[in-house]
Amino acid sequence: MPGKVRVIFSFFMQNLFRVLFLLLLTGCASRSVDQGVQLSDEARRQLWQGHEQQLAALKTWQMSGRLNLKVPKQSGTLSVDWSQQEAQYQIYLDGPFGAAIAAISGDQNQVSVTASEDTMVGSSPEMLLYSMTGWQFPVSYLRRWIKGLPVQGVASELTLNNQGYPEKIEQAGWVIVYQQYKPSGSLLLPTRLTVSNKVVRLNLLINQWSL
Repeated sequence: MPGKVRVIFSFFMQNLFRVLFLLLLTGCASRSVDQGVQLSDEARRQLWQGHEQQLAALKTWQMSGRLNLKVPKQSGTLSVDWSQQEAQYQIYLDGPFGAAIAAISGDQNQVSVTASEDTMVGSSPEMLLYSMTGWQFPVSYLRRWIKGLPVQGVASELTLNNQGYPEKIEQAGWVIVYQQYKPSGSLLLPTRLTVSNKVVRLNLLINQWSL
């Protein structure tokens, strides 16, 4: 092989080797990402700080889905449409075949529930629910839990997933487990979660978020 050709061939092989080596590294990196590199607790907490600010800023939204509520000796499945605008909210609960069960509306000062053409008004959804059913459920907390946020000013334990979003919140005697998140706009929002204590269990499947 002539000397000049040998030099060109050697140069070509060296560069080909470099390209293959880089492709190999890129391929390894891609597989690592696809397989899900487990982040450290500190990295998860740093991601969570940014997510928490974005979720807390979300004050106007709509959600539709289905909920299953289990209480002692009773259980039932309902469809739910929830509209939240700042502190004001409207929640519609329907039973099988779209039969209206209840309409709930309120703000931080008052809540009203209309069911079977009767309307009751109370100062808080918790007091109203207890007077109607005898169940104790932190309805006011659900507004934050449903977005994947712990309630402010109440002690909580937070377990984060690998994306820096809550996997579990333990707060005020309740355990909120997040089984699934899906993108909605620039956020990941819960689409499947469970809220429970030793007596009550609420399973919520969210079909759609509108921001």
